[in-house]
Amino acid sequence: MTFLRTLFWFAVAAALMFAAVWLVERPGAVTVQWSGWRLDTSVGVLLAAVLVLILLAMLLWLLYRWIVGAPEALLEGWGDNRRRRGYLALTQGLAAVAAGDAVEAQKNARKAEQLLLEPSLTLLLSAQAAQLNGDREGARRAFNSMLEDEQMTFLGLRGLIAQSLNDGNQAQALDYAERAFRLRPQTPWLVHSLFDMQAQANQWKAAQQTLEAGLRTRVVAAGKGRTLKALLLVERSREAEREGRDSEALGLAREAFGLAPERIAVAIRLAERQIKAGQGGRAMKTLERTWSLAPHPDLATLYLKASGETDSLKRVGLVRRLVEQKIDDAESHIAIAQAALDAGLWGEARRHLELAGGAHPTTRVCRMMADVEERSGGGSPKVHEWLARAAAAPADRAWRCSACGAHHEAWRSVCESCGAFGTLHWRAPGTYGHILPPDVQGTPARPVAVVKT
Repeated sequence: MTFLRTLFWFAVAAALMFAAVWLVERPGAVTVQWSGWRLDTSVGVLLAAVLVLILLAMLLWLLYRWIVGAPEALLEGWGDNRRRRGYLALTQGLAAVAAGDAVEAQKNARKAEQLLLEPSLTLLLSAQAAQLNGDREGARRAFNSMLEDEQMTFLGLRGLIAQSLNDGNQAQALDYAERAFRLRPQTPWLVHSLFDMQAQANQWKAAQQTLEAGLRTRVVAAGKGRTLKALLLVERSREAEREGRDSEALGLAREAFGLAPERIAVAIRLAERQIKAGQGGRAMKTLERTWSLAPHPDLATLYLKASGETDSLKRVGLVRRLVEQKIDDAESHIAIAQAALDAGLWGEARRHLELAGGAHPTTRVCRMMADVEERSGGGSPKVHEWLARAAAAPADRAWRCSACGAHHEAWRSVCESCGAFGTLHWRAPGTYGHILPPDVQGTPARPVAVVKT
């Protein structure tokens, strides 16, 4: 490119030189008469005079343009400088927010508002600075102002959701979340937050619609969505039962079991409805299937209820039938031991408790061993020994929330501690990760309805 440019100017210079030589060789003469004046000159001088006049005219035109455009140029320069200072204040303000410097953030927010006449750029900084400074009302005003700008509406709603949750106004947060969801239904944090808030408000059908939208947009994984839908159907089944719609309650429970037979709560719900409908045999089949996937003491209790058997010795045989597909599990040995204890089979109960407890029996096993010794007449020393061991024994499996770790006496769909849905699992304390059985593993823990701006 440089070579071509040099070649071009060389050609121009050569052409000018050629023209000058040509004019020198042909001097000619020019005479001009005008208003009593006479001018005699050569062609070359005349051309040079015309060229000078042209250059002079161009200089005068440029001078005129500069004089006329000077005020506007000054204003533009001042405006550019103002914008540069505004953007600098905006950048410094955001950096102050990230550093947690409330005073600096507030100062730069005010400066940016004065210099930049673009609310869409400064409102977010103003809101965050107000939040950092503890000015909740100021932050709320800024977020509400964002709702008036189409491009900022979603961001304003996100801030208002967080504000409402922090204020404990769950209903208001849910309303904002629903508005935001209509704008961007494919946003992952919004799908999860709205789902949890709807579940906390017992809006089971709405929560199911949100979940299905999340599945369609692949925000929710298929496996996780299947489990969550099953638990929602359990709650919908309970709701239908309370309202006297028994047939629908059974149908919803059956649909839930088809989705997640490994979930203890799902199996118990279906078995309860089947027993109430006089389908004891089907209830037993339901419980047998779930025991093979996730043993739990409530399954054994409900199994005996479904059988209708009252003879204690026959009940031992029924429990053996229930646990035969998971015979080596500690819960299976404990279930047989409990049935044997009720039937007065002390040796059988003791043997299965020893198998269940191993070298480090849990609290429940130790207490059951104390009960065996007391009922069999083993003497107070042995009873006291087992009770003492129970006090220092490892904790048993219990309903624990995978999101916050809270302990619950009974299963519920929503954790009372953190508000998460579907995070209660039957497990021992400190057992996490993917090495657990399906019902213990459950869905991954995640923050519930926590929205940061």
